[in-house]
Amino acid sequence: MTGSSNEKLLELPEVDTWGLAGKTVLITGAASGIGAATARLAASDGATVFVCDLDEANGQAVAEETGGSFVSLDVTSSDSWKSATEQLQQLDIAILNAGVEFRDPVDFQRTPDDPGTWNLDLYERARGVNVDGVALGLHALVPIFDRMGGGSITVTASLAGLIPWSPDPIYSMTKWAAVGLVRAATTSLRRKNIMINAVCPGGVATPMTRVFDGSVPPGMADPLHIATAHLGIATSGYSGRVIKAVAGFPHAAHQFAEVSNTF
Repeated sequence: MTGSSNEKLLELPEVDTWGLAGKTVLITGAASGIGAATARLAASDGATVFVCDLDEANGQAVAEETGGSFVSLDVTSSDSWKSATEQLQQLDIAILNAGVEFRDPVDFQRTPDDPGTWNLDLYERARGVNVDGVALGLHALVPIFDRMGGGSITVTASLAGLIPWSPDPIYSMTKWAAVGLVRAATTSLRRKNIMINAVCPGGVATPMTRVFDGSVPPGMADPLHIATAHLGIATSGYSGRVIKAVAGFPHAAHQFAEVSNTF
């Protein structure tokens, strides 16, 4: 890790290796999409990978492909987090990537004459995976990193966590929450030598965005592009950064207004 937490970061540099030989990387939502791409990339750089997901069939396949280990994990359950992490002997990087959409636009097209219905199950699933999955992940992983003298955490947020995303306002809300948690947790985690950052992809060709055949439609990013952002910021030495990962563009740090933290 080479960066300073106080230095301004504009773009992540392109590198040939992230120095992951002998390192252990835990990835949630790793059975497909961004998580699977990150697992493959980390393994190709020498890391030992823990592939965490509820999708056992695809998760096992990614674990076998990468020479890693599959871990059944429900990120919305503190008990599941405890079970998944209690045997960890080493951990250098955790990538909290699991995420889902809300996609219940009916609720935001209501009228006084047609109040519609609130799909509470979809809402609780989106909040549970996208928000609780990050908070519970930190709750489980920070003591492990603290015991090991530090480490690095990255969170998959979204451009929808930086700008309003009107087609799916609930999804946008959960990603704003993820970005906020990363930024707010930075100071206390830095005292423990734990770096935390967020990666905010634009459109990515994954099953979540209805791309199932591995193709990359125009304007969408290959999951590998997002994986390089995760590994780049995770090994950079920076903390509290939010990296925008968009198809056709370098990985750029979002520049927030300067705010003094007096707490």
